[in-house]
Amino acid sequence: MCVVNNSPRRVNVVKNLVLSVTAFGFALVAAEGLLRFVLVAPPRLIGIDTNNGNEEVEIAWDNLTLITPSGTRLRPNAHVKILNERLTGRDIEIHTNSLGYRNRELQQKTLTRVLFLGDSITFEDYAHEPETWVRQIEVRSWKTAYPLETINAAKGGLSMSDELAILEETGISTQPDVVVLGFYLNDLRESYGFHVGQLPGLLDRSYLAWFLSKSINLFHVHMEIRRFRSDEMHVFAAEIAHRVPPNEGNSLRDQGAFYREVIQQLQDWGGSFSDLHWQFMTPLFERFRALADRYGFLPLIVVFPVHLQVHAEFLEDFPQRKIAAIARRLDIPLLDLLPILRQVRLQNERNLFHDHCHYTQFGDEVISEAVLNFINDNTKVRAFDQIPKHLMPTTQVSPEFDNYILH
Repeated sequence: MCVVNNSPRRVNVVKNLVLSVTAFGFALVAAEGLLRFVLVAPPRLIGIDTNNGNEEVEIAWDNLTLITPSGTRLRPNAHVKILNERLTGRDIEIHTNSLGYRNRELQQKTLTRVLFLGDSITFEDYAHEPETWVRQIEVRSWKTAYPLETINAAKGGLSMSDELAILEETGISTQPDVVVLGFYLNDLRESYGFHVGQLPGLLDRSYLAWFLSKSINLFHVHMEIRRFRSDEMHVFAAEIAHRVPPNEGNSLRDQGAFYREVIQQLQDWGGSFSDLHWQFMTPLFERFRALADRYGFLPLIVVFPVHLQVHAEFLEDFPQRKIAAIARRLDIPLLDLLPILRQVRLQNERNLFHDHCHYTQFGDEVISEAVLNFINDNTKVRAFDQIPKHLMPTTQVSPEFDNYILH
């Protein structure tokens, strides 16, 4: 009988298997590293399931806005000039970076990084970029021992849900230490609830895993758009009128006349004066808190009033009190600008507003100072002497878009 010894063959099979697994592991690590180096933002959103089923990206008439299934965005790497802008009559140039932000390209992070979310009040397409209160905060901070880097991720016409979507899509990739949610009273116009697909365990933090998932469309984002119908708005109007009966008169001197204006503006900022309407907003603030806990940034809220609140002879701050209660419960620091702006109006004759909500250059100066103080009061900011010398940024002043460039 002839006996064949298979031991060497088995050893070779095991060796080849070990080598293959090792090589595959190294390849995965290399691919992960390459994607982290190449990708601007982690692909948090995999696919989108919307009511209309249209997933094409369109460019709006202004050549600056992208119309996507998850809301409007700014075109990345765009340069648009607004001629004779409606509020100021000036020609305003808008530049966007590769993330679609009205901001310079981001470099290596060396400072406390503050990301701003918001609508047109924060975006300020009526002001030159260095004039915006977001950029002024950065410049003001460089005159102190605690410099900041500010990032403007705002866009006009957004609701709070859009702003949180931008935070998930691209904002997290900027590694913010602080995220400031600029909240205006008409951010209640519509409420979204959508759920981002998550990979199990540590895979959820892998660029490679998300890249592969995106390639095969493994996960979807389900977005349920919640728009209020006319009959629902009548319910809100009835609730407001029951609390404070509206009447004719001067809205700056009479509370009833003020609330008459509120009901007339129900589809815009007036909705924030409805107690019922806030029930639809609370989950969005809870989501903001959850994102902060997950990604380790400090959440802050800045509340912008409508001009009628600032100029009224009496204090009417119902929306501010509602959002303050939510913020306290979620342990989110909040800055209410209403008392600050009312005090400034009493002490200074200069105009704060261009219209009902957009701020003049003087208004931007007031806001930038107040928000910078708010950030410093709630944030552990790196001082100059805490920054390694080889990473120490410098400022370069230029009349162009990159007015204050951090190297």
